[in-house]
Amino acid sequence: MHVIDLNGNEYPLQATTTNDYELNGNHFLNFRILPSKVNELFINDITEMWELVDLDGIEHKIVYLRKNGEGKKLSVQVRAIPKIYDDLDSQRIYERYDQHMTAQACFTLIFDGSGYNFVLVDSFDAVQWEGFGEGDTRLTLFKNALNRYGAEFRIQGNTVYIEKVIGRDTQFQYRYRLNASNIVQENDATAYYTYARGYGDYGDGEGGEDWQDAKLIREYTSPIASILGIREAPPIKNGNITTVETMDEQLKTLVDESLKISVSATIHDLRKQGYALAQPELGDRVFLIDERIGLDAEVRVVDMSITRNWKGEVIDLSLTFGTPGLVKRHQANMQSAIQSINRLLEGKVKLPFSVLDNAVAQATKALQNMQSELSIPSNGGLLAVDKNNPNNVVVFNAAGIGVSDDGGATFKNSITGQGVVAETIVGNSIIGVNLSSVDETGYFHVNGHDAEFFDTQTNRRVTISPNGLYGYTASDNIHFQADEFLVTSRALGTSTANVYLAAQSGKEARVVDMADVPSDGEIGSYSYLPLRGNGFYGNYLEVNAGVPGNNLYLRPRSGGEVRITGAGTTDAYYPLRAGRIYSNSYITTTTSLWMGADSAMHVVNKTYAATGEGDPIYRDVYANDYWGRAFITRTTNAYIGADGELRVVNKGLDDIYRSVRALNYLLPSGEPAFANTFSLLSMPPKENEAMEMVSDLNIVRHTSDGSPAFKLSNDPQVSTNDGSATDVNKTLGLYGEAIKEIVNRLDEMQGVS
Repeated sequence: MHVIDLNGNEYPLQATTTNDYELNGNHFLNFRILPSKVNELFINDITEMWELVDLDGIEHKIVYLRKNGEGKKLSVQVRAIPKIYDDLDSQRIYERYDQHMTAQACFTLIFDGSGYNFVLVDSFDAVQWEGFGEGDTRLTLFKNALNRYGAEFRIQGNTVYIEKVIGRDTQFQYRYRLNASNIVQENDATAYYTYARGYGDYGDGEGGEDWQDAKLIREYTSPIASILGIREAPPIKNGNITTVETMDEQLKTLVDESLKISVSATIHDLRKQGYALAQPELGDRVFLIDERIGLDAEVRVVDMSITRNWKGEVIDLSLTFGTPGLVKRHQANMQSAIQSINRLLEGKVKLPFSVLDNAVAQATKALQNMQSELSIPSNGGLLAVDKNNPNNVVVFNAAGIGVSDDGGATFKNSITGQGVVAETIVGNSIIGVNLSSVDETGYFHVNGHDAEFFDTQTNRRVTISPNGLYGYTASDNIHFQADEFLVTSRALGTSTANVYLAAQSGKEARVVDMADVPSDGEIGSYSYLPLRGNGFYGNYLEVNAGVPGNNLYLRPRSGGEVRITGAGTTDAYYPLRAGRIYSNSYITTTTSLWMGADSAMHVVNKTYAATGEGDPIYRDVYANDYWGRAFITRTTNAYIGADGELRVVNKGLDDIYRSVRALNYLLPSGEPAFANTFSLLSMPPKENEAMEMVSDLNIVRHTSDGSPAFKLSNDPQVSTNDGSATDVNKTLGLYGEAIKEIVNRLDEMQGVS
């Protein structure tokens, strides 16, 4: 038994559990978690919606828990329901269905897409549905369908079996003081009816207002009405019922089951006494006897409560029964395949002395109280016949002794020259050598402290001894074994959901060469073998330190990948943390790649990255675009290489140019490139810009002797940087552009004229 947290992690659980089962109703699992060494792994974290797998391998969902202080520690009271109940109750069908549906169609609609399957064991009449679905949960619709079709269900794994009646027709007897106690019978006649009337085959369906126009009207009167009189039940009004047979059946069920009779009892578990078949199941028909209250009737198991300890041993079993009258419709149409009596498994179970003493007491009482007649039959011998029941006969003659309970027709218990025939043997011990099968294809042999099972057809055998269990081939080679040193088999499996390799606390589960077993237990004393599976769940992977090799390898197939994803997913990627990563390439799974650092990202030589020794040698970075706040060289010079131009533009990389600010621009020779300019920016002039700049130039007239002399003022458009002289290059360029603009203006004026 184990619990599973919301992340899929499993933890073994030690607890006493109580399973409560109700026929066609709720199933609950209740238990209390105490702070044991096993439970302390999860007891502080357990919460609702965790899953639990019980001792029968059934998955449950925890729906309620209460945490209590246990001294300085914690205990938890838990209630869980089968996972199928929770899943069906959390899924809904939103579409409305108003139609006539067979049971097959209805249950297909309920279970389709739910994750569960169903098998319709019996046939059921189709019914008319109005407003089926409409947002109800699948569980609600399932319960409604069971009621409408008159069906019962049982669950095995992920499959729901739907039958008219579940359970078995058994020969089990539960008798007060023998195997049952606390027997209580309850009769409730609060709503006890002897007469009912039904209206069917009208227009507006079940419970409709048109029932007075019904074409089908039927009545049913119980035979007990002659004693108690007429006690009228509420009428059945269902326009969907169109056949006499269906209406009569429902009327009879309504009346006959109106007397609520239930019987409860505490049942003593018979498994420890070797009665492997005498285990009740929901729906079973059994016999309950209690002479104190005059109860001797066939009843049906309608509720069960089973309490087990953490080892799976039954420590308490309580049943609630209904009488055949109460559950008339639950009577089986077919008898169960199991119609045999309970008997001891030959040689496998030794009865406790309490059972032996009880058997002796019963035999003694039967012999002492027997009143029989002795006679001498014509064929000789002695014949003893029970006066009160002539079916009980004992024959004693030269052939042997025979005991019969059918008047001598058969002797199921006898002693003859060929041996002893008995349905049940009760005793402290059986001493012998061989126990053979009826067809003599095998036998059981006891030799000292060894017990051997032989197959006479294949000559194979199995030996059981205090040393272990061994299976041998026909050639006397070990086929499988289980002892304190080694367990071998073709496969390791389990009837429950999980397989556990359990080691002592602090120890390991190892996969080693069987030739090295048992050795001394040291890690380096074994040759380790691969372990193959579909998935691995664990807290860590670590290199085996006891054998050569320091590297851990994750080896996908060619073209495959190593992926780190969230639990239960294949595409939810999770972080990877490591001191160093060696790889040929790194590709992000998202649009952008992020590399975070509190200081800087260094691209250096491998040796320095691996050891941190020596001086780093910085390596190249190739990229299409670079986004950042600054570019700083770690050497004297910074180089930007391009086959074309170096352009400084806006972030959108279109033709919007941005400024470059620097102290100096140097030619390859080291000379200043722009000695007489403030800046250099290559872009076309604006319209008529040059003419306007020439017009704005200030011309100063200078004279000393009366002859005119003209000079441009210290205008920055045409002057040197210090304003002491006119810059010829600036002036010529400006005048040239102005002349072009004047020519264009003249051309435009001529075109106009």
